[in-house]
Amino acid sequence: MKFDLVVRDGIIVSPEGQARGDLLVADGRVAGTVASGTGEGAQVVDATGLYVLPGGVDPHVHMMDPGLTEKEDFTTGTGAAAVGGVTTVVEHHRSLPFVLDAKTLREKIDYLSTRGLIDYALFGGLQPDNIDQLEPMWRAGASAFKAFTCNLHGAPAVLPGDLLTAFRALARFDGLALVHCEDEFITKANEELLKAAGRKDFRCVPEWRTREAEELAVASTALLARIAGARVVIAHASHPAVLDLINRERAAGAKLWVESCPQYFYLTEDEIDQWGPWHKFTPPARDRASTEEMWKRLQAGEIDMLVADHAPSTKADKSKGLTDIWACPFGIPGVETVLPMMLTGVNEGKVSLERVVAARSMLPAQVYGLYPRKGNLNIGADADFVLVDMKAERILRDEDVVAKVGWTPYAGRRVKGLPVKTFVRGKLVAENGKPVGAPGWGKFLPGPGARK
Repeated sequence: MKFDLVVRDGIIVSPEGQARGDLLVADGRVAGTVASGTGEGAQVVDATGLYVLPGGVDPHVHMMDPGLTEKEDFTTGTGAAAVGGVTTVVEHHRSLPFVLDAKTLREKIDYLSTRGLIDYALFGGLQPDNIDQLEPMWRAGASAFKAFTCNLHGAPAVLPGDLLTAFRALARFDGLALVHCEDEFITKANEELLKAAGRKDFRCVPEWRTREAEELAVASTALLARIAGARVVIAHASHPAVLDLINRERAAGAKLWVESCPQYFYLTEDEIDQWGPWHKFTPPARDRASTEEMWKRLQAGEIDMLVADHAPSTKADKSKGLTDIWACPFGIPGVETVLPMMLTGVNEGKVSLERVVAARSMLPAQVYGLYPRKGNLNIGADADFVLVDMKAERILRDEDVVAKVGWTPYAGRRVKGLPVKTFVRGKLVAENGKPVGAPGWGKFLPGPGARK
């Protein structure tokens, strides 16, 4: 039988292991694997010496479209994702207007229909005043809901009483929440003290957004999730003590997952002295001992998902923080660098390639209701995959960044292990660091509530 596409002689990777062979594609889906050199296809892609990974599924990206497109738009953002081996994103709700009801969600679905290079799902927002809108958004196709336990990015804090009410509502229809965990009262008190002292220096960031603020919010969120029986993801865990708190509630029966990002494996709080606003994100980077322990926890399976928290700001906006760190926004771009950064860890022996595949592809797809269509290369799954050269090296540079803002917090770092080609449903969408797909190829993926 002749297939539409044969990926010839690659090393096909799953969370369970690796096997050399030909990957077969028909009608945009995986049709199977056969021994190297035996598959027949109308199109043949030579993958000799390359690794074939399931496409990345990144459920933590802010594409800023519509409304904030000077920072990013959906076409440039999904192009950057494709370059980084990502084939599906779950885009967050903080475009303008915020997605807080079913009507706005449906309008955003329509708006994005011609703009994406890769497939996508969408978040709704969870705020104290829209808890009654969660189920309508779920039925309209939202895959999850984002909440903040602190006032941040224009979103109001969801304090414990409202959070418990929201979790109970989610539990009734088996919805999913992603929670940014930093305690509003600790961060506010720290901010007031720092400003009263006249502080504007870069060190304000780690002294403001402290470990204690994150730990307290994680502890209360995890406890409330268990009490309510809700499915909850803890966003961007920054250090091992956070994982300990989550593990405690998991052991008691909580339906919890945890994500983390490359900045918590590579960057440290001391580096803000040099980088200032370019390393202003929250929770902030922690100490070197924490980063080393995070690698061990990733390999042990305590971190479920590796995500970007792609939250780009322009160079002009970030530069405002050079003389007053309060004056610039939080956030860093990163959707195109997650895979190279984590493959570097594989090459350094810090984590296995199988664990990276599980945390970058399979588990996010499962948690966000996209599996088995996404996140794997099993028969019948969408033919979303990335060819990776584990020996290729380069130095990350601002001028090579595909994201619209044109800078990276990892500038000057050497990475080893690079995505070479990315395919979505059997179609090439990125090659050698450049997007090559057409806007509109990406399809909207309704959440579980809209598929019932």
